[in-house]
Parts: sequence; C-alpha cells; structure tokens
Amino acid sequence: MVLYFENKHQFKFDFETTSLAYFNRYPNPYAKHVLSIDTIESYIDNQGQLCTTRLIVKTGRLPNFIKPILGNSLNSWIIEKTIINRHEKTLVSYTSNLDHRKFIRVEEYLKYKGTQSENGYGLTNLESKVKFSSNLFGFKQKIEQWSHKKFSTNIKNSREGLQYVMMKLKQRSY
Repeated sequence: MVLYFENKHQFKFDFETTSLAYFNRYPNPYAKHVLSIDTIESYIDNQGQLCTTRLIVKTGRLPNFIKPILGNSLNSWIIEKTIINRHEKTLVSYTSNLDHRKFIRVEEYLKYKGTQSENGYGLTNLESKVKFSSNLFGFKQKIEQWSHKKFSTNIKNSREGLQYVMMKLKQRSY
C-alpha cells in the first residue's frame, strides 16, 4: 500500500518574495532538524528557466517499533530539484530521500504559482502532493501510516518557517 498526502495553501506574499524565501528557507526557527543544505547544480535552461539541484541533510526521530532495526536517530540525505519559470510565475519542486529507501521512501511534489488578489496584491498558491512508500516486509503499512501522520503535523512547521523567512525578507526591503 502506498499513501498520499495532498494539500493546498495560499501565501499572502507575491511570487518573487515566495520564490526567494523558498531558496533561503534554511535556517529558520521552525526547521531545527535541517543540518545542512548545499547547491549541487544551478543553471538557466534554453527556455530561460532556473534549474537547481540541492542536497539537504536532515535529522529525525524514528517510531519506537523501528528503533531496534535502525537505532534512535536518523540522518537522511534529501535531493531537491527545482525549476522556476519567472514568466509564468511558477516554482516546481521535487524532493526525495536518497537513503533508507527500504525503510521509507518519501517523494514530495510542490507547485507554487503566483497570482493576484482582487485588490491587486501579490499572492502565491501552493499545491503539494507527497507519496509515502515502504518495502520493509512486515512493517510496510505501519511505516507508511506513521510517516503520513508525522508529515501531516510537520507541514505546519514547514509553512510557518517559509512564512517566517518571507517576513524577514519584507522587513529588509523597507
């Protein structure tokens, strides 16, 4: 069984601020689990889109039922691939863990789209879809359900962290 998590959100910030905050979202007070982030590749493709690949190292806690197999703490390597189209005001991102895939594979697809309110203020809509899949025999369903539940609660911190960075960017611009 594979589990999915889908969600939509609207940020009350224009696309330019949101996309800048996305690339500068770490560190922030809501993401203390992020240990490092490194840009591996960044280029403008032949369509004028910014394409970026980054490597992120995160730490996390494991459920009690899996600690005998993997231990107490878990560092994980995450690949993030992002494409920004400034003309269409879209940022599309794919992230996935590179290790521990037998235990759990988490794939996140994000799409940020710039728009305007009726008053002409810039807004950014976010659509997210996350796929949880495990191949660990005997624990598969339990791991997927635990990961889905954990992600559902952690998404609030993720949004608050991005919003925190957006507020800091706006404060600097005044």
